[in-house]
Amino acid sequence: MLRENQGLLVVKKENKFYLSNFTGSGGYLLITSKKKYILIEGKYKKQAQEQCKEFSIVVLKDKNFVQCLREICENNGVEELIFEENTVVYSLYKELQKLPFKLVESKNLVENQRAIKRYDEIEIIKKSCDIAQKSIERALDEFEINMSEKDLADNIERNAKKLGAEKIDFIIVVSGERGALPHGRPIDKKIELGELLTIDFGCIYNGYHSDITRTYSIGEVNFKLKEIYDVVKEAQQLGVSMVKPGINTKEIDRVVREYIKSAGFGEYFVHGLGHGIGVEGHEKPLLNECENNILKAGMVLTIEPGIYIPELGGARIEDTVLVTNDSYELLTTISKEFKEIGLC
Repeated sequence: MLRENQGLLVVKKENKFYLSNFTGSGGYLLITSKKKYILIEGKYKKQAQEQCKEFSIVVLKDKNFVQCLREICENNGVEELIFEENTVVYSLYKELQKLPFKLVESKNLVENQRAIKRYDEIEIIKKSCDIAQKSIERALDEFEINMSEKDLADNIERNAKKLGAEKIDFIIVVSGERGALPHGRPIDKKIELGELLTIDFGCIYNGYHSDITRTYSIGEVNFKLKEIYDVVKEAQQLGVSMVKPGINTKEIDRVVREYIKSAGFGEYFVHGLGHGIGVEGHEKPLLNECENNILKAGMVLTIEPGIYIPELGGARIEDTVLVTNDSYELLTTISKEFKEIGLC
């Protein structure tokens, strides 16, 4: 990844975790062709010793970070220092400019590496997805008509923690007309008969994210809402069926978007089709109208079309999908068949 005269400075928390297993909020990584270092305050020393077995630990005491960085780079023959242009703040960049090294923007060097998951990462993501979908299923087993969106969300989060989630990433619970809000947060609104209910949930397990969305019918809904659901379901299955190595993500987005448009709902699909998932909830590859990304085996991504009509409601269905050597594997498996809930 690095030439003999290069060093990589890593500041972004998720990249530090990916490369070193360090979960602390502070510190920096410096990776050279000869050796790997983690530069930290003393309060992180024990944590770094336990988590960063392949890294030399440098505790920042009297010397400031940039001075210490210079000494390590010079001792390792570094002439070009690669930095994360999207993460390094301007004040730090100005300090780095004082160093006698050529500064090189990373161009998503680590993020591109993260896009293709190792076997151990895939297994952790599978577990994270399993926790997320079981949390939804268990909460729906206890669902009753007129329960509030907030109460349902609380039940989902509580189940996730019982099942081993280390953290809740996000939760969206919207019903009725609020279903037209793609990222609506749960409120005290009661979930009533004749509405669609959309649940979008993700948790974190061992540092890796999950993401799943399902839409349910609260009793019987009108023809228009059922039509919306059916179009979203077909569009989502179409997108999933296209996932395989070698295909351009922009093409998957285009085909799904055209299908929704042909059904008369094009203007109501207002976001990208999906995104990669891993140590971040949204990472490479992105699936939208602008990004040209070629899928490769080992990538994990979401397919999540939706239709959102103001003053009526909406529906979204989302799966987390693994790109295999010749096709795909669904990591979220809750049924997508139209389902009425709350009647028993």
